Parts: sequence; structure tokens; C-alpha cells
Amino acid sequence: DVPAPPLLLIGMEGFWGTFLGIFVMYPIGYFMPGDDHGSYEDPFNTWNMLVNSKNIQFAFVIYFFTIFFYNLFAVLVTFMLSSVWHAILDNFRPITVWVTDLVIFYYINPFFGEAWTPYSYLQIFGMAILLYGTAIYNAPNDGSLLLKGQWWAFKINLSDEYDAIRREQEEAEAEAKWEAKRQEFKVRTRSSFIESPRISVHTQSLRGIGAQHN
Repeated sequence: DVPAPPLLLIGMEGFWGTFLGIFVMYPIGYFMPGDDHGSYEDPFNTWNMLVNSKNIQFAFVIYFFTIFFYNLFAVLVTFMLSSVWHAILDNFRPITVWVTDLVIFYYINPFFGEAWTPYSYLQIFGMAILLYGTAIYNAPNDGSLLLKGQWWAFKINLSDEYDAIRREQEEAEAEAKWEAKRQEFKVRTRSSFIESPRISVHTQSLRGIGAQHN
């Protein structure tokens, strides 16, 4: 993994998306036959509508900043937490969009949004599987559900892996504490194990204890 600022990642994603869209996807869509002035997608017609329509310009600005902040917070989640949390939270996007469509259809304007159908139960079931799969995908690492043979874990038991990770974390904490003590000892005695090779560790420890009492 290469550490990089979140804004740099968003900028690179936007740059390559724009580059591929303009120089790859648009030419393909323009030369493919279709019902948009003889093309599958006519970029010149798109540009003409954007320039001459205030509504399209307003929608474009709203969409631009919405996607910008969405990608910004998504990268920040990965940067500050982990990619597992990014994947878990990313799965709430279709759920949020679907619920918003239902609210728009039933409470705002039935011309927009989406109505509840018999297949909506299948959507709920599919989203539940999606969330569950994401929650256990990175087990036994942090951010995943604990799988210790429960019924909802389908008898998957990763207790040994959890114990190994816990021991590694405890060893890392112990090493960090020892390093902090060693640095503190170096400051108090103005020496180090490397700078004073002729002085034993026992002698240096006694000096540190004496410095604490003083």
C-alpha cells in the first residue's frame, strides 16, 4: 500500500474517469449506431443541451458536488479506518437510494421515485445477503463480525485466529511500552545502549531507578 492524501486519490480518480470518458467512452458511443441523432450517445447534442438549459446546469452542479463529497468521505473512511469499513458503508448506498425512492413515490410525488412491488421483498433479501457477506468477508480482522461457531456464522469457527490476533496485539503493545520506557531512560541518563556499550543493562537500570527517586 502506498500512503497518499485522500484529496490526491479523489483527484486521480476524477482525472482518469474524465480522461476515459472523453477519449474512450464518448468516441465509442458516438460511432455506435443509435437513436441519438444517429449515434448511441451524441456528445455534441449533450453539450448543446448543457449550454442552453439552466435546469441541466443546476442539476450538473448539484451532482458534481454530491459525487465529490461522497468520494471524499469514502476515501477518508478508508484512510482513517480500513477498506473493510469502506466496503460495509458503501453497501448502504443502494439501500439509502431505494428508501429515498420509496419516500419520494409515496409522500412527495408519485411521478418520481419507485413503488413497492412483490419483488421488493427479493430486494430486501438480496441486500441482507450483501451486507452479511461484506460483514464477514474480512474476518477475523477488525471490522468484521465475530465468527465463533454461531448459528448465523454457519458453524464457521475462527476462535484460534482471533486468539492469534489478540496475542499479536498484546505483543505489539508490550513492545511499544518498552520502547517508550527505553526512550525515557535515554533522556534521563543522557545515554543509550549503543552510546554506552561498556555499561551493563543492570547498571543502567539502577541509574534509571535512582533518577526516579531523585
